[in-house]
Amino acid sequence: MARTRTRSLAQPDDNIELEQDFEEQEAEEEETEVVSDSRRRRRRQENADELQVTRKDRPTPSRQKRNAESTSVVERIPVVRSVVAYFASVISELQKVTWPTREETTRLTTIVLSVTAFFAIALGALTIFLGWWFKMAFDQDTQSIFLLIALAVAVVVGGTYAVLSKRI
Repeated sequence: MARTRTRSLAQPDDNIELEQDFEEQEAEEEETEVVSDSRRRRRRQENADELQVTRKDRPTPSRQKRNAESTSVVERIPVVRSVVAYFASVISELQKVTWPTREETTRLTTIVLSVTAFFAIALGALTIFLGWWFKMAFDQDTQSIFLLIALAVAVVVGGTYAVLSKRI
């Protein structure tokens, strides 16, 4: 098994022939002699140390020219490069989205609008009722009606709570 290392896909592999020779040599050794795993690992490490090639920190002159010619404005300006990368990732995420069909969209929109309309009407009716009810509380002639309504509301709310909590 050859050792693994990371490298850029744009860079040619300088050690490919050496690694192939090493793999062939290792396969021949495995066929001819029985070697323990620890000895095999030591041999691999020794051969891997021999295979290591020091790389330059900069590209060769021919690559410099090729890189300078092929880089666009987007690749040269870091801010533009990051904005372009952001929008590219947005597009890739939007392509992963499963969009609903027209029928599903229509059905769900109808549900949302009807629930919104129902609660708007219910809250409006509650506001009108509470406004009327509290006006009765401050009127001297209708305070008894206010108390009767309060008692009825308390019974309804208490009964509903008892039924829902299953305490009856």
